[in-house]
Amino acid sequence: MRDEARHLGMSVLGLAFLGVAWTKEQLRGYAPDRLPKTDAEGRIAYLLNVFASLRRFLPEGTDLRGRDVLEVSPGASRGNGALFLAMGARSYHAIDVFGLAAGEDPALYGRLLDRFGETADAPAGCAADFAADLARARALTAGGPSEAFSYAVGRSFDIPALADGRDFDLIVSCAAFEHYDDVPGAIAGLTRVARPGCVTAHIIDMQTHSRWIREHDPNNIYRYPEALYRVFACPGQPNRKRPVDYVRGFEAQGWRDVRFEPARTIAPALRKASLTGLAAPFDDPAMAMTVLDGALTARRP
Repeated sequence: MRDEARHLGMSVLGLAFLGVAWTKEQLRGYAPDRLPKTDAEGRIAYLLNVFASLRRFLPEGTDLRGRDVLEVSPGASRGNGALFLAMGARSYHAIDVFGLAAGEDPALYGRLLDRFGETADAPAGCAADFAADLARARALTAGGPSEAFSYAVGRSFDIPALADGRDFDLIVSCAAFEHYDDVPGAIAGLTRVARPGCVTAHIIDMQTHSRWIREHDPNNIYRYPEALYRVFACPGQPNRKRPVDYVRGFEAQGWRDVRFEPARTIAPALRKASLTGLAAPFDDPAMAMTVLDGALTARRP
């Protein structure tokens, strides 16, 4: 009885959070929560953490030097691009549906690169190259748009069109794929701009996004039938795809070595409550409902 009461209470609260998110979007349009642009130190710490996570999830031995990098849906900052260039990437191009990073202060990139230069370890025997790469990254990010550091926005999110005829050998994202309504379409678009041998890595957050409830009922968004969940549909709403969906999607497009590596799982104290009362198909063990987030990696043959 106690478990049933908890499930009912969390379901009602979850619907309230979904309703609030939907109402906010109707009133002010798409405005994702993000660190204020005035909080430069917080933004720098966040960007360094995201970049470290991307590097950690990349297949062992992946060399960034000489890479043409595509980042999809970078959000409010192209700081990852500055850091990829600092690691020797040849170019960085970012694409998004909304121009959240438009007008970003180039001074932030300079501070970010200064901090990265202080904390990052140069590759063994390559200190001179690292210093040169840092200097090049500073120059590219301080100037105007160029092919080596570029940005394109389009509401249709036509990936090949936004790539503008370019192709890439490293494609990354962080907290992007869980917001795509058409995951197979996004994967197909990435595949069209991926060179043979391209490596891809995507950090994906699959838990409930609303702040309070994600800590107490991380699987809350999976408690509702699809028809009810879609009543509250709005830009940025989590799509409720699971690791198996992403793996199958990349495999269907011919990618190889496709794997999903969990990063965090539901705490043991919350596990029983979080795994009961879920709507179909999320009550299936194949959905790996203990996984909160992680990274998908793959290679284009």
